[in-house]
Amino acid sequence: MRIRSVTLALGICLAAAPAAYAAVDLGGPPVRAMTAEESAAHAIWLLRAGLNVSALQCQFSPYLATVRNYNQMLKQHQPELARAYQTLEKHFRRLDGKAGPRTFDSFTTRVYNSFSALEAQRSFCTAAGEVGREALSWSPGNLGGQAVTAVQRLRAALIAPPDPYRQYQLGYVVLPRIPDPCIDKRGKPIKRCNV
Repeated sequence: MRIRSVTLALGICLAAAPAAYAAVDLGGPPVRAMTAEESAAHAIWLLRAGLNVSALQCQFSPYLATVRNYNQMLKQHQPELARAYQTLEKHFRRLDGKAGPRTFDSFTTRVYNSFSALEAQRSFCTAAGEVGREALSWSPGNLGGQAVTAVQRLRAALIAPPDPYRQYQLGYVVLPRIPDPCIDKRGKPIKRCNV
């Protein structure tokens, strides 16, 4: 009886932990009907995508070490990343059947694009450098436990801080009409222009 209650309690704890992922909006493209396990894999995959984009966009600063951190994170957390990939791949196959791999590929492209940081590159790169360093301090197997807050930090950094020196002027400039030198005032062609 005791073994059964311990097993039941452990099962409840394991089932409840990934459920936290489903309740949190991590930004990016919407995902349909995810189980708790798929939501956890989604958080890990978003973290991987965000750090991958930072490795490409943030190479201007060797201090941030985004490329080195990303490559080391891939090695250190490889089993967990592989499981997340397989889980998401199964998710799209479950929902879309034969079109699942194509849908997953399209989803992955949208995820990467969602981390594009044109206006907020400096804040995104700074956050990605910090998150990348922290990811290396997480022991293997703990990536999933940290992914939600790490992705939230990356998403928050994508919002451009206000620039006090930028002035936005919305409107149109009306240019004066420039007359055609080969048309007279009545709208007829001038003979000297006919060559």
